Formats: sequence, structure tokens, C-alpha cells
Amino acid sequence: MTRVRGESVAPGMAVGQVFLRGFAAESTGRRIAADEVETELGKLRDSLQRSRAQIDEIKQKQSDSLGEAELRIFDAHLAYLGDAMFVTEIENQVMQERLSVREAVQLVFAKYDRIFQLVESDLLRRRASDLRDVATRILRNLDADDVRGGTAPTGPYILAAKKLTTADMFNLDNEQVEGIVAEEGGMSSHAAILARGMGIPTVTGIRDLPRLLRDGDCVVLDASSGELVTAPDDNTLAEATLAAQRWRASKAEAHAPAQPGRHQTRDGTPVRLLGSCGSAGEADLVRTFGMEGIGVYRTELQFLVDRARPTEDALVQGYRQVLESQQGRPVSFRLLDVMAVTLGSEQGQPERNPAMGRRGVRGLLANQDVLRLQLRAILRAAAGAPEIALLVPFVTSVAELQRTKAAMLEERVALRKANAPCARNVQLAPVIELPAAAMSLAALLNESDFAVIAIDDLQAHMLGADRDNAAVREYHEMVHPSVFEILARMAKDGERRQKPLLLFGESAADPVRVPFYVGVGYRSFSIAPVRLRGMLKVLSRYTVEECRRIAARILEAPRTLDVQKVLVNLETE
Repeated sequence: MTRVRGESVAPGMAVGQVFLRGFAAESTGRRIAADEVETELGKLRDSLQRSRAQIDEIKQKQSDSLGEAELRIFDAHLAYLGDAMFVTEIENQVMQERLSVREAVQLVFAKYDRIFQLVESDLLRRRASDLRDVATRILRNLDADDVRGGTAPTGPYILAAKKLTTADMFNLDNEQVEGIVAEEGGMSSHAAILARGMGIPTVTGIRDLPRLLRDGDCVVLDASSGELVTAPDDNTLAEATLAAQRWRASKAEAHAPAQPGRHQTRDGTPVRLLGSCGSAGEADLVRTFGMEGIGVYRTELQFLVDRARPTEDALVQGYRQVLESQQGRPVSFRLLDVMAVTLGSEQGQPERNPAMGRRGVRGLLANQDVLRLQLRAILRAAAGAPEIALLVPFVTSVAELQRTKAAMLEERVALRKANAPCARNVQLAPVIELPAAAMSLAALLNESDFAVIAIDDLQAHMLGADRDNAAVREYHEMVHPSVFEILARMAKDGERRQKPLLLFGESAADPVRVPFYVGVGYRSFSIAPVRLRGMLKVLSRYTVEECRRIAARILEAPRTLDVQKVLVNLETE
């Protein structure tokens, strides 16, 4: 039995046989004869036609389970299939260079992929991901025999792929994908967004899958912890099978909306559990799992699925759908948290390090038309909503909050003058993800109604470790004393100002750290809906007083190793 760690993209548990896809032999460079050109071009035309038909059918089949913005991802794929420049370039490689159509598709795709990846833009990198999905689907349709193992399995299985793509997630012939493990693919790719929206346990970043796995192998995929278990022993397999059954049952519960539950510690202290989501499908899960509302709604998807900027009416429709899904529960919309170049109106040279450049509120303030477009859409969509909030990402100063608030008030006045329905009461909160914001939280709270602590991003910036970079994973996962110290300090700042603090991120639901959070005073959490059960289980184990003692022990630990010992002892208690 072997355990291999990767990156969790969509949490959950799955057990089943493996089916490998996308590990075809490398290009041979073989040239075709002149009399083969027309045959190869015919193959291309047939593959393009089949690909378009498949995507149209997928959209129809998934129309009830996926939101409008998610479905528009497939529109982007159809646009590439009809892109004359893309198709003509493939045809030229066949006619002029005498490449087979398969090798022509691979060559043209690789060229565009390199171009997109060299540009420091989230938008272009997502387009590279979409183009990769389209190229993969074309290749699958060109030669079904290229699949390792020959034929697709007839029952539920775990897909093991070279790259996380929608082409393999939605392959009409294999609609029983229980889980996905891939060598490549990021949290923000469209395939990842769809996996989370559909509740498919997904892990990426595990290398050399063909060496680890063969078709038909039985594996355990614990996507919540980012772990793949090969050749599981009988005990591990039995436990994982039960866990997978519970996981499937929890998804099945989504058929009937639940009432918000009372969430509390073992001694009855109330704890507010809200959902984190970024699409209509995920928003539905928040309600159906009985959470108390949406703590963080990530608004980027509608801006990234199309090349063109969404219209105000399209945004209103999308936000209204999210609000209606909550049936009166609170919703907090995080304003666009993308790099400024993605907003489409940046001039000049690309930034050398856009992740620490004009992103989040910096990019929005530099692109007022985008900021005000989004503010108007949220205000219009939330007309009559009992409780909404605007979350301001990547804040470092009070001035940024004040400027955002001023823009929101100006847009609200303009809507009222135009007799347009708009939200009356809108709360404002900074997203604390930079050390500077964490250190000046007290001042920021003076200008806001509450604050959101983005634990994962804050820890990444404090420790200088990108959470999506497998090479420095050990640094990002380090239980550094400074991280716990700053969290405790912020909890005190919130208590002094009598302003609530909301913990957000994957680490907010970490069962080992939750007692610390509760012990230092946090009572509100925004977590992925699928993490709710695990969170409730942890809360039911501890009283607040026990959590306080655990927090004190962690804060007294001088070194990372000492903190780790405290947390390990918690797991074994």
C-alpha cells in the first residue's frame, strides 16, 4: 500500500477501479504521403463535427445541474472549435508540412499553449486551459484506440489523467466518474470549477501516474486531504468504502433543501458556519447542506468564461440567481480578485510579478469602470435582499476601503435617481490576506462592518510559499508559530472593536486547527459545503474551555516542531 500526496481541487472520497486517459505516445514526427492529405483533413472535419455535437449534448444534459456561468464554459469551447484561425493553422500543417492531423493538432495546440503561458495573465492562462480541453477532445475523437487499456469501463471508476480537462470529465460514454486524479491542473481551471460544482472528488499534482497505476487497479482517493492510496489493504479499503458511501449520501441529500442547522460546540456555544463558493452549482450546495448562508462568494467566473466582459444585465442575472438560491440567508460577494491586466484596460508592459502587483482592490481602483460595473450589478441584484455584504480583496490600507465605499455610495445614489431598484443596506468588509492588513486590522475595522480572514493566502504571504506550488508545499503547510500568533492577535482586535471576524479558506476547516480557532475567539467560518460534516464532528468533540487550553498550549510553543507536537497529540487524543 502506498500513499501519495497531491493538491486537493475538489474535496470528497472515492473508491474504485482506475481508468487512465491522456497518456498516449509522444509525437513521432512521421510525414504523410501526398495522397493521404485529403484523408487526414477528412478526419479533422469529422472530429470537429463530433466534438461540437458532444458539447451541445453535454450542455443539454447538464443544464439542470450546472449554473448559467458554468454552462458558458462550454460556449467558449465551441468558439474555439469554430475559430477559423485555429482550424486553418491545423489544416496548413497537414497540407504544407505533411503532418498527420493528430500531430498537427498537437503542434498547433503546443504553440498557443506556450504563448498563453508566457503572458502573465490569469485570463490568458484560463484560455490556455480551455484550448487544452478542446485539443484533448479533438484528439480523443480522432482515434479512440489511443486510450490506454482500449475501452472505457462499464461501471463507476476513478479517472486518472495526464491533465485535468473537461474533455474527460464529460465524455458522454463515461458518465460514472466517481473521482479524478491528474498530474496537472490548477484550482482555478474551468475543469476544477466544474468538478467542485458537481461534487466530484478531485486531486491534481501527482506525477508519473502511469508508473503508479494500471487500468483496473483499485485505489482510494481522499480528495479532502489530497491523498491517493494505491493497493489499499483490506482495512483501509473497508473504511474508505464506508466513507465514500457517506460522501455519496451527503450529495444525495441535496435533493431536498435543508433548514439552516444549529451549529455549536459540545458545551452549546453557537458557531456560525457559512459556505464558500464560486458558482451557482456550489451556491445550491450551501443551501441544501443546511448552512447559514454564503460567507464568501467568489465573483470571478462570469468575467473569465468569455473573452468579452460580461454586461451589467448578465451580472445582475447571475448574482440574483445566487441570492435566490439562499432564500433570504445572508450572502457576501467578494469583488473581483484578479490581476489588473485581466480586467482588460491596463496599459503598458506586463507586470513582472502580477501576483503581488495591481490585483484585487488595486486593480479595481485602477479600472473604475469594472469596479462600478460590478457594484451596480450587485446593488441591483440585491434589491430587497435582507442581508448582503461586499468583500474587498487584497486590502492593505484604510484608504482603499474608503475609496471602495465611496464608489458604492455614489452608484447607489445614481441608481436611486434613476428609480432603479437597489439594495438598501450593504455591509463592507476587507479580506485580510496580507501581513500589512493583519497588523493594521484594528484600523480597518473602524471603517468596516466586519472582516474576512483568508487564512490560506495570509499564510502563503507570511511564509513566502505559494500554496499551488508543489515544490514549496512543505513550507506552506508549515505550522509556523507566527501564523497562530497573528490569528490570535486579530481575534483580540475584533473583540475589542466588537466587530465579527470570519475565517475563510481550506485551512479554516482543518480539523486539527479548528480547536485553536475556537479557543482564541473565532465564532464564524466560511468553508466549502462538503467540509460541513467534518467541521460539525470536530465542534462536537470540544467545549470552548478545552479549546482555550489547546490554544494556550499552541501559543506557548516556541518552535514549529513544538506546535506540530501539540497538533499531533490532538489527533491521537
